[in-house]
Amino acid sequence: MNITRGLFRLWVVASGLWVIFVGFLSYEGIANPYVPGRAYYFRKDISFARQQADLEKSRAQTAWSNYKINTPDGFTYSMTGSSGDDAAKRVLAAIGTINYVDEPVVVERYTDDYRLLEEGVTRGVSEEIDVSVPDTVLFVGKSEPKDVKTRLAKEVYEGASKARELVVSKKRAEAITGAVELALVPPIIVFVLGYLLLWIGRGFRAR
Repeated sequence: MNITRGLFRLWVVASGLWVIFVGFLSYEGIANPYVPGRAYYFRKDISFARQQADLEKSRAQTAWSNYKINTPDGFTYSMTGSSGDDAAKRVLAAIGTINYVDEPVVVERYTDDYRLLEEGVTRGVSEEIDVSVPDTVLFVGKSEPKDVKTRLAKEVYEGASKARELVVSKKRAEAITGAVELALVPPIIVFVLGYLLLWIGRGFRAR
């Protein structure tokens, strides 16, 4: 009986089945990589109010700090103030303008920041807008003019679609690399170990 030939054929068949099994397990991750849902929102331009606060801070006799201020719509701002209430008043007084900063804020789903945005919708002061990108929404003030909402949605669509494509491509490449390693490394290890065992076994044969 040719043990070496039989074991080699067994290894070939087992390796082929293993590769098929790994491909079956990895298909979904390669075809449809998981990308966490995201929310976007645009902060109002409060740079002038922040500059004024910094100027007053430099003249103040007491210590001032930077505060994280959450507005009723769930948007988050950073503002300098003598206290949290002072910083909040400065933010609320400054966001009356319809001017927005150019870059949106990106918030991951299932985070506290995302929950605050949803609470703004619950309060009726903001709304979600579907921007036609999977698992991506825009949060915007409900009282904003329609043309402003349309413009912001268009900007988010352009940026979010490109960002999603990059994330999907990266995750797909990582999934393919992982699948190839999982499919090839174990059979190679088994082959090497089997070869060594057969080589050792041949050393015990009588001449």
